[in-house]
This record gives sequence, C-alpha cells and structure tokens, in this order.
Amino acid sequence: MTENHDLRTALVLSQGDDAATDAVLRTLEHDGWRVIRTAQITDPGCTVHGVVYLPGLLSSGGYPQKVEPAVSLVELMEAVQPRLAHRLEGGARVVAVGSRDWLGWPSRPLVAAQSAALVATVRSLALAHGQAGVTVNAVIGLLVDAAERRDIGPARDTHLYEPVPLTGAPVAAEDIAASVAFFLDDRSGYITGQILHCCGGASLLSSLSA
Repeated sequence: MTENHDLRTALVLSQGDDAATDAVLRTLEHDGWRVIRTAQITDPGCTVHGVVYLPGLLSSGGYPQKVEPAVSLVELMEAVQPRLAHRLEGGARVVAVGSRDWLGWPSRPLVAAQSAALVATVRSLALAHGQAGVTVNAVIGLLVDAAERRDIGPARDTHLYEPVPLTGAPVAAEDIAASVAFFLDDRSGYITGQILHCCGGASLLSSLSA
C-alpha cells in the first residue's frame, strides 16, 4: 500500500486519559488524518498540521503525579514549532484537553491548579503563535467518574456536590474527541485562544453545585 502524502498529519501526545485518547485517535483517523501517537515530547520528523495534548487531567485517579501540564504544553510547542505547517499551507491547529476543575473544586485543589494553568497557557500560546497561522484552543471535560463521586455525597466539610452533566447522559470519550476534531477542522481556522467546555453544562454550576 503506497503512502498518501496528501494526508494531514496530527501529533497526539497522551500522558493519560486513555479512553479519550483512543476516541481521539479513532475520530482523527476516520476524518482522514495521518496520526502519530506519542507518550513523550518528541520531534515528529515531518510537517504537522494538528497537535493534540492529553495530559491526564480527566483521569479518576486525580491530578497527574509526574506531569506539569502547562509546562509540558509549552515544551511541546517549542519542540514542534519548526514542524508546524506554514500559514501559506493553511497553518496548524493545537488543542489541549483539560478538566472542568479549573473553575475550582474544594476536594481537588491540585488538579484545579494544573487545569487552570493549562487554560492560561493555551491563551498565552494563542497570542504568541497567532500571526504564524497557528491556533491554540482547549477542550474542557469532566472527570470520568463524576456521577459516581456525586452519589457519595458532598465534598468534605462543604455542602457542594460533584458537578454532573445537566443533559442527563454522561459525557463520553467520543464527545471529547468530537470537540477536539472541531478545533482541528480547517473551518475552525479563525478560532483561537478559546476554551470549549464539553461537559453537558456542568461548567455552568462552577463551584455552586448543590
């Protein structure tokens, strides 16, 4: 089978969130992307049109113990910048996947801090790379076991219950992947520095979930 050089290439750096990662890979391949998956920051060795970073902020085990998502995203951008498609080639799309906890949650201050730092980094990188034709956006989801956590009761020493989707059905990995694909699409080339909550409305509750 001969290689199709017309395929756009996406680099997917996954340091957790296995279900979301697998869904992203399936969605991008279905959409016609050539996907390079990696677990560490690396030079892809070819022109890259899309970059997806999943730091593990949606995992039920808590915040990433050995990863600083904001720092890793900056380092990732520095590593791939020479490979990003030029503005005249349509530019490149960068998407980071974070957690709704960036809005604050009493029992998870560390993951909230990491998530908020990732959001700030996305906005800063969008400012830094916009004129080069590179968009940088974030997809924000829920922890995978949000509903189960709500059933346990309120956060310790508070009246606050875990936020869950207002839409009834839980947010699935495929929903996260579809939002990532939206930002990677050529038709989203005028959107940058934006934070898209794919959470079924849970972000509307912020820390006021009762």
